[in-house]
Amino acid sequence: MKRISSSPPQVEKALNTNDLGPFLNKKRDKIGTAPEPKSLPDMSLYDIIQELSERKKMRLFSPLACINYRPCTLTEGKEWFISFYVQDPDTGKLKRIRMKLNRIKPVSARRKTARALMSAIDQRLALGWNPLIEARSPKAYMKLSDALDSFLKIKGKEMEENSMRSYRSFIKTFRDWLAENGYGPEAYVCSFNLESALSFMDDLEEDLSAKTYNNYVTFFRSLFNWMRSKGYIDFNPFDEIQKKSKRLIKKSRRILTDEELSKLISFLQGENEAYLAMCLICYSCLIRPKEIAMLKCKDIDLQKQLIHVKPEVAKNDKDSFRTIPDDLVPILHRIDLSHPDWYLFGQHHQGDFSPGPGKICSRKIAQWWNLHVREACGFGMDLKFYSLKDTGITNMLGGGIPINVVQQQADHSSVAMTAIYVGNKPNAAEELKRMQNFLEKK
Repeated sequence: MKRISSSPPQVEKALNTNDLGPFLNKKRDKIGTAPEPKSLPDMSLYDIIQELSERKKMRLFSPLACINYRPCTLTEGKEWFISFYVQDPDTGKLKRIRMKLNRIKPVSARRKTARALMSAIDQRLALGWNPLIEARSPKAYMKLSDALDSFLKIKGKEMEENSMRSYRSFIKTFRDWLAENGYGPEAYVCSFNLESALSFMDDLEEDLSAKTYNNYVTFFRSLFNWMRSKGYIDFNPFDEIQKKSKRLIKKSRRILTDEELSKLISFLQGENEAYLAMCLICYSCLIRPKEIAMLKCKDIDLQKQLIHVKPEVAKNDKDSFRTIPDDLVPILHRIDLSHPDWYLFGQHHQGDFSPGPGKICSRKIAQWWNLHVREACGFGMDLKFYSLKDTGITNMLGGGIPINVVQQQADHSSVAMTAIYVGNKPNAAEELKRMQNFLEKK
């Protein structure tokens, strides 16, 4: 192909702005096979550059989703037009796109215009451009890395820091995988398709538990649904990936026995009373660790024996009040509540959970359990800080407290959720032991 030294003004504008829309024929041909044109080149621009790259031992292109195409050809005659083929995202087959040229006069200018346009289109095709995708997803040819950055920036204004920490972790794993599999920083959003998503999850599957695998699927469905809503894609590849069966996901924690609970309380009474208060708030007030970390001194009303869990603190964004049992009142009295706007458990050096102006990270609560409680009390990995809430609900129900009262204390959305804990204790029911023999003797 000869190099074009100059082009008509309308072509120069199209090449400089990458706007080929005016030259695209709105009426698309049906899928079919085009006749072999006289000017069919032996090699496309993509093939030429790839061969040059191999000779020079260079890598110029990353894997792209839309490399299935046929380069431009020029048909001359009664009707002049440029045609090329791209993959139809709906059928997976090649579909012909035509651009009419008859309006350009004279013939010499028409031929020069055609060659300039063919060169520009072939370059874009070689880099993954597909006008059928672009028409449906306006941002399909944005950089994938920029889309991920935009997602984190927007979600950072909406989500809590703990959630954002998880989001950043998921996306870091994703970026690492992209880099290892040839998706460079210039890769388009549309270059990641269903095949890519399947490969990504297959590579992760060996190192993930069934529960974590499902968490990845859930997150990336959400991420790509966001991309779909913003016009980056028109199809979510993670919708086709199935989660692991619930039968493969076993709950990794259990409730504490009465003996283990007594051992925990005895240890903390002499070791760390502030942490004991934290444990008993979880056990008897049924407040979640993340909510405990966000409580402030003014949320504690010892006179009414209530803890106020505000909507901005609660997991379900609802206002609730939790009853403080009599046994917990003297322990909370020994905590300095004189600074109403301080956090009940502040951010200090390791092990100091006294009130403070800075909020403690909920992970520090679990870390202290792992570093100190587990070894001192001989607890296995199946006993976690959150086991205290499960234990509290189970003991309340087993002690005869009405299920609707336990539901309110646990802030459950329904009695059915609270009822899950009924009968969790590994003890035979004495009432059932005393039942009369209901089998009729012959």
